[in-house]
Amino acid sequence: MVFEFIVFFTAFKYVFVEGGEQALVGIGIISRIGSRETIKITLIGITVGVFLYFLFLNIVGFFPTNIVEIALGIGLLYFSYTMFKEFFERGETDDTTKYKIGYFYIAMLEAIENSVALATFSLIEMASAISGAILAIGLIVGLLYLGIIKKIPLRITRLVSGILLALTGIPLIIYGLDIPYPEIMHWLIPPLS
Repeated sequence: MVFEFIVFFTAFKYVFVEGGEQALVGIGIISRIGSRETIKITLIGITVGVFLYFLFLNIVGFFPTNIVEIALGIGLLYFSYTMFKEFFERGETDDTTKYKIGYFYIAMLEAIENSVALATFSLIEMASAISGAILAIGLIVGLLYLGIIKKIPLRITRLVSGILLALTGIPLIIYGLDIPYPEIMHWLIPPLS
């Protein structure tokens, strides 16, 4: 029972943090590219994530996990940099294309990262992993529906998104490079393997 709870909680935390991160980025981007484009990109990310989940669930053992962790970590750090840059910028730009492309890449990175992680958790204990992920997604949707996330100022969403992206990317790189790390890091951001 304890083992199932650990998998449930880890899947919940992982999907909630990563999905919440994407929700914050989406809220920050929606004023730039419009709600229609943001929803379209989000739905593409969800579709890719579901497809990759089933794909990774069947072939996760064939991927070198450390390379996936390093690549995801570098991608997340790049987008963390862009969020911090936007947080500190004074002027606004009208180039929506870069925001569409940036959000598309974030949605794809999150889809890949969540798919690999959830597939890994599912291989350990499928029912607990899936129920944790569903609860996390439901909570994110509920917070969006209630408008709680929308009430956060745009500058703050950029700052929080940048912090969350960096806090996820750095441990992934550390895991991928097999650098020794404190046990608490493993509990806060679990490795993909």
